[in-house]
Amino acid sequence: MKYKGPMLVVKDIEQSKAFYTKILQVRVISDLGDNATLTGGLSLQTEESWLEFTNCQKDFFSYGGNVAEFYFEEPDFDAFIARIEHEDIEFLGEVATMPWGQKVIRFYDPDKHIIEVGEDLAVMVKRLHNEGLTIDELVKKTYMKKGIIERILK
Repeated sequence: MKYKGPMLVVKDIEQSKAFYTKILQVRVISDLGDNATLTGGLSLQTEESWLEFTNCQKDFFSYGGNVAEFYFEEPDFDAFIARIEHEDIEFLGEVATMPWGQKVIRFYDPDKHIIEVGEDLAVMVKRLHNEGLTIDELVKKTYMKKGIIERILK
């Protein structure tokens, strides 16, 4: 068996494709109308077709359940924030810096699925090192093994 990635049920697939391609800059690699696959393994399925395939009723869905999130990493986090800050997005708080030093932001997609975008971890390690943290301090702060940090910094 091979895991292929998550599939999100969406109310308006065109709106969702537009959101993911514009905001997260993923590409549609397969579009079958009621189903689309995006780069990174994320798929979208229309609510209507999902109900038809599963014989469930429309009241089966509970959008905005806040029980999972979809995680992306961005190498130029600050530029990403500048690009999306004026978009019509419902943010879940402000940009935060996690205890291990990674900058992150969370927001909803059009169907209230939680999206988290974090600073690329290799970029984070380099940034923290440039700010003066030694390799040993990076090991302690980031919870990464010393060999990983040394490879990132080469």
